[in-house]
Amino acid sequence: MRRSSSTPVFVRTLLCLAVLATFGLVVAGTAGAATITSWIGGKGATPAIVTAGGTACPPTLITINGSGFVADGGISNVTIGGVRASEVIVGSNIIMYARVGAGATNGPVTVTTPVGTVTSTSITNVVPCQSSAAAEGKPVITQTTPKAKAGKKIQLFGSGFVGTTSVKVAGLTTNYAIPSDGVMYVIMPADAKVGAVTVTVTNNKGTATAQVVKLAS
Repeated sequence: MRRSSSTPVFVRTLLCLAVLATFGLVVAGTAGAATITSWIGGKGATPAIVTAGGTACPPTLITINGSGFVADGGISNVTIGGVRASEVIVGSNIIMYARVGAGATNGPVTVTTPVGTVTSTSITNVVPCQSSAAAEGKPVITQTTPKAKAGKKIQLFGSGFVGTTSVKVAGLTTNYAIPSDGVMYVIMPADAKVGAVTVTVTNNKGTATAQVVKLAS
């Protein structure tokens, strides 16, 4: 593992990573010997969606595919949406991972090596951590964490979570965070009864429900 003093870059030898290069948005570099052929954000159906750091939600770790990430002398900087990545992991010469930094806004991905800087032609779409953006459709819950204790986190998977206006567990309003449109974290209320309870996610397009189990403390 190799660290760079100029940015938190971790170089790791990872096997079979090249297969990921077949996914994501096809983009092209604008300068430098390195290239960006594609990158994948936080939502599979819409790879450009990411969440910035510095909020209650975990920032997105994006996958960047291309070339020259090692051969050009190493990575000196990565920016996502105009902000320096908070973490960079170089898996090989053709693939790396970068975590979105605090305060990122809609904008391209850039990779800088000693040879130069390359910029993606597709931009990131930074979604809010909570629910300040407009909902694009009715929420859908496809999977949940099956069990949780009071005060612990439940994870919901689905779509349409951005734009959420209310989340309830067993009819009780609770705290939640939305790192991407397809992932939500919900806190199990202490006042909910032990046993099977209903989680309800609502936005101005509709409501989705799912069942989870509250465990005894």
